[in-house]
Amino acid sequence: MNATKRPMINDALRLLRLYLGLSQKELAVELEISQSMVSEIESGAKSVSMELLERYSAKLDVRMSQLLFFAEELNGEPIKTKGKLIIASRVLSLLEKLSPREISHAS
Repeated sequence: MNATKRPMINDALRLLRLYLGLSQKELAVELEISQSMVSEIESGAKSVSMELLERYSAKLDVRMSQLLFFAEELNGEPIKTKGKLIIASRVLSLLEKLSPREISHAS
């Protein structure tokens, strides 16, 4: 994966959180991980594991197939369908333009 570009799955998880109106801290509590881990995933500094994707799916009531649509690779192997990646990147671009902005939640 290109080190200068955040993977699509990381962007998709960030946008999902924004669409649900959750702060990073609130999401971290739901997923039982640290807020810094959420931040690192969303920024692309850390990759997301299948186990963590399963938590996102269960806790946020999103099907795994919907999350995996944005995965560029699984277990280090690239997804073989280039057309899917083109569509997924365009979907993310559109969602980014329509996404709600980060809301500061008072603790």
